[in-house]
Amino acid sequence: MKRKMIILFISVILLSAACYYISLPDYVVVNSMSFSSENTRETEIKVVIYKYHDIDDTVKAIEQEHNRINGTPTSLEMNLYYSRWHLRHGSGPFKTVIFNYAHNKSADYPGEITWHRF
Repeated sequence: MKRKMIILFISVILLSAACYYISLPDYVVVNSMSFSSENTRETEIKVVIYKYHDIDDTVKAIEQEHNRINGTPTSLEMNLYYSRWHLRHGSGPFKTVIFNYAHNKSADYPGEITWHRF
């Protein structure tokens, strides 16, 4: 009887953990700052990534959504964090992605992409 209760308890815990993970969004944009001068506009975004599978497509989706809502800046720096805890406690981002749009203002031009791992 005791063994059945332990198996049932572990099953419930695993099922609730799976449901929690499924309910999480892929990412959450926590903070966005834009710095402007006469000819440039640089934007920095802090993003918490919850689901790491296919992260390249997630980064591209964040970039496209930002540019659709706010317009295309001269450069876009995206700091990716593991969780809000890491962001609150001053841990550096696990990855920084920089899109540089200064070379070509065409709408089809995706910009230069630079990846930095920390």
